[in-house]
Amino acid sequence: MENHTWSGQHVIGLDFHKVFSDQSGDYGTLTFQPYWVRLNNMNMHPFFFESSNDSELTWRIANFNYTGLSNGGFNIRLGHFEIPFGLEHNLDTNGTLRQYSFADRRIKADWGISLNGNTPDLDYEIALTRGSGNDISSKYNPYVFAGRVGTPSTNNLITGISWFIGDVRTKDRTILTKRLGLDIAYYYHSWEALFELSGGSDDQQSNVYAMGELSWRNAPETVHLFSQLQFSKRKIVDDWDQSKLINFGLNWYVTPSVGVSGMMSRSLEVLNGQQDSARLTLQLQVRI
Repeated sequence: MENHTWSGQHVIGLDFHKVFSDQSGDYGTLTFQPYWVRLNNMNMHPFFFESSNDSELTWRIANFNYTGLSNGGFNIRLGHFEIPFGLEHNLDTNGTLRQYSFADRRIKADWGISLNGNTPDLDYEIALTRGSGNDISSKYNPYVFAGRVGTPSTNNLITGISWFIGDVRTKDRTILTKRLGLDIAYYYHSWEALFELSGGSDDQQSNVYAMGELSWRNAPETVHLFSQLQFSKRKIVDDWDQSKLINFGLNWYVTPSVGVSGMMSRSLEVLNGQQDSARLTLQLQVRI
């Protein structure tokens, strides 16, 4: 007999975005997004939550990007930001059901500094961060050095290469994580096709991750339908173990201030020791 359980997450946050300018033009952008998060029966949660029923102040994005050096070609970012890697670098999935590969590396956003820029031929960001995620903590001496270099995000065809190396903080230790990645995005009218491939290791365990997505938006971009296939593979001793997951999602912006989302996830294949599962996730977002 299958077990059916419900869990929830309540979030209240502040979104603040300001571009600083003078007579010479723009010279910096401040993004500030503190969010209070309450978990209800969430068995799978970040390590900085003490239990499945806990609340914490979290930092989604909180940084200042100084852009006054060379008209956007060479900028300096300081604060809490998404670690540059793969599709996440150009596609903002913060606070949404639609996610990509950050779970494969256990960390999405972190405190640190980056060099970044946009030129007619490429976009880039190179970052050195604390490796502790939501909180600035030196416990277990974590760190991350990561970056992505790709073609301009304004193109219909976007490609990028990424790297990630670091001791990533978990609850009771760090994990030496290494990845090299390739990402591709293609836009054709209302359609979007995405692909990401990465490989590396966690400590001495080899890993491979791949994801493909096809999505469609209506003309006013109030409705977004997407389907994803995620594949992961890890080597244990001399044998490879793999998993496959398929997602179907819908985002509907009822008004500019109200959004409704839903996603159905189904395991097609699971890693040894894990349980086959199906999951329905619903989300309501209200902006004031």
